[in-house]
Amino acid sequence: MRYNEEVTEIKREEDGCYSIISDTTRFRAKSVVVNAGAYSLLFAQSMGYGKEYAILPIGGSFFFTKEKLLNSKVYTMQNPKLPFAAIHADPDLTQGWNTRFGPTAFALPKLERYHALHLKDLISALNIDKDVTKVYMSLFKDKTIRRYILKNVIEEIPLVGKEVFVRDAKKIIPSIKVKDLTFAEGYGGMRPQIIDKKKHELLLGEAKIEEDGLIFNMTPSPGATSSLSIALSDAQSVCNLLDVHFDIVKHETEIQSLISHSEVEPLLKEERA
Repeated sequence: MRYNEEVTEIKREEDGCYSIISDTTRFRAKSVVVNAGAYSLLFAQSMGYGKEYAILPIGGSFFFTKEKLLNSKVYTMQNPKLPFAAIHADPDLTQGWNTRFGPTAFALPKLERYHALHLKDLISALNIDKDVTKVYMSLFKDKTIRRYILKNVIEEIPLVGKEVFVRDAKKIIPSIKVKDLTFAEGYGGMRPQIIDKKKHELLLGEAKIEEDGLIFNMTPSPGATSSLSIALSDAQSVCNLLDVHFDIVKHETEIQSLISHSEVEPLLKEERA
């Protein structure tokens, strides 16, 4: 476990292993899994993989209520024409279980929400050419998507943003009012929505490049929802590469044990009571 290090390069050595070079040291590995949001694609492309992909960086923000209004997560219906997560609400552990609504979704010229912009990295990730431009044009030509983008931009504007957002929040809690919502300052982040340049489409959900013992995960929303499934898939892939056994029975037993003995179970029992 290493913290506060920046990985600057991953490269394949002549013996088939990989060197992971950070700003302080160098590691060697037979297999590398990269989970770095938008930067996963940049690492992949620097090694010759994923040239058929580009990134549309989407920022997401949230709103909190001033009290707990829900006992569990509630989703609105997903519009199949919109490649972004539908508005949902859930009790937030970090806010005393008050209800969190969101996300909004709007394009931002950043790869990390609360970090300084690296212009060179952004240009590389956007990977703009005629194929990417064609995807952008098709998105803005669609009336539903165009109105959705405009609405989400307005929702980020102070004072008027809540007035617009509350209409979606009412789909979940009809009695909610503008005064009940506060902007979730410091919450939310960037979602690297993947553009498939060959198919000329914006992909919804997770994307993965898996080649030669390398795994690059580029996971926008619902990344948190699918994170454990992705971890299991990656662990099994690495074990196959190294020709070692992954004990799936033990894995499932431990997961069930963690759930039953965690703080979540007492909370669930309390809610059911």
